[in-house]
Amino acid sequence: MKAWMAKAVAALGCALAFLAGPASAADPATLIISAGTQQRSWTVDALLKDRRLTDVTVDDENLKRRLTFKAIPLTALLRGMPVAAGATATTAASDGYVSHLPMRLLLADSADAPRAWLAVENPARPWPRLKGQDIGPFRLIWTLPSGRAASVVNESHWTYNIVRIDINASAAERFAAIRPASDQPADGPVMRGFATFQRVCFSCHSLNRVGDSHLGPDLNVPYSPVEYLGDDKLARLIRDPQALRWWPDARMSAIDEKTLSDADLKDLLAYLHHMAGRKGS
Repeated sequence: MKAWMAKAVAALGCALAFLAGPASAADPATLIISAGTQQRSWTVDALLKDRRLTDVTVDDENLKRRLTFKAIPLTALLRGMPVAAGATATTAASDGYVSHLPMRLLLADSADAPRAWLAVENPARPWPRLKGQDIGPFRLIWTLPSGRAASVVNESHWTYNIVRIDINASAAERFAAIRPASDQPADGPVMRGFATFQRVCFSCHSLNRVGDSHLGPDLNVPYSPVEYLGDDKLARLIRDPQALRWWPDARMSAIDEKTLSDADLKDLLAYLHHMAGRKGS
């Protein structure tokens, strides 16, 4: 009897895992967008046949060349979903990379503001590879106006290999352990560095053991990199990881001044020093 019950429980567990699979599995040929209780999904084939698909020519920030893509305005895919401008879009890639993007930026839909598009790769005409890596079949690309408005979009916004987009509260709201002390001034270096950390570092790293991605090591426990590297070496590592340690298979790429200015880097270091005194248990 015990053996029969064990088999029955195992079978039930497998069945439940199968039913739960589509909501959590990363199928690179299917894109899932969730907001609140709503969830939508599209296959590559379905999007390539979508009447909203159009040719979009951009100066590609990842591939560093001018290319034309088949793409759909992201706002078209979000239409009718419970999406607030103050929310955050967490894009998850098939390789584990996560990006936290402000919805106000993704919802912009005018010629005088950056506009987000979902590009869809046609298997018969694959996109160029990035450092030997396939970056399809879904990615975000941006059409940018001239002038200062374009500066809010940098390379970290051009996410690729996307399999999910989850619209939820900001990382700061969801993960209390990454927040600085409440007495920090809103316009001070620590809070500015906190914003930079969420934009640049939280895509790959956790802090105090919390976060959406664990591609890189935790940045505070058991030690913060400012404790074991110091400011100068950590700054060199951020600008060019290979300049500090030769590691052919390292996944961290260099972060240039366009993505992270020297002032932002200084603020980031201030945040990491502050959090070194606020370690998670």
